[in-house]
Amino acid sequence: MTGDHFRILGIDPGSRITGFGILQLPRGAVNLKNIQLVAVGTLKSKSTLTPSERTGYLHEALYTLASQYNPEICVIEKAFTGINPHSALRLGETRGALIAAVRRLGITVAEITPTQVKKIITGQGHADKEQIATALRYLLGFDRGNLPPDASDAVAIGLSYGLSLGHQLPQKPKARSPRGDEKTQL
Repeated sequence: MTGDHFRILGIDPGSRITGFGILQLPRGAVNLKNIQLVAVGTLKSKSTLTPSERTGYLHEALYTLASQYNPEICVIEKAFTGINPHSALRLGETRGALIAAVRRLGITVAEITPTQVKKIITGQGHADKEQIATALRYLLGFDRGNLPPDASDAVAIGLSYGLSLGHQLPQKPKARSPRGDEKTQL
């Protein structure tokens, strides 16, 4: 997106369910009243697929989603090591596939830790999912409703990164040639 606004795609990665939230923010000083929630939901892979098929499905689904909404920045939650090694490996594979999907489109990727998200959104680094949902309701007027926690977490990831930008303007996106090469936009 160009002009007075830009879009952030927040991603809560999961090997079976990946949450996403797309926010539109004004360039310049971030004002909560001017932040719009454009799209929110989950990308779900079938449990009958093999792990590599699930990873491939999530890669293609995110590529399609990002192509449709054209975010300038994708913010993905950093992996945490408090899970078993097998789960950490699966999550790492999924994160890599998701990052590759948006990089295919030339989208800038940023990472943020779960603790940073919780601290920015709720004011405390150890908030639970309900506290995050309550803070989102207060900050954006966003009611999670029937959405799974993965989706509201993705909104929190995108919003926390957007708020952390403060007055900094994201760089103008680079135009993409038909071959996929990046060109500086004039």
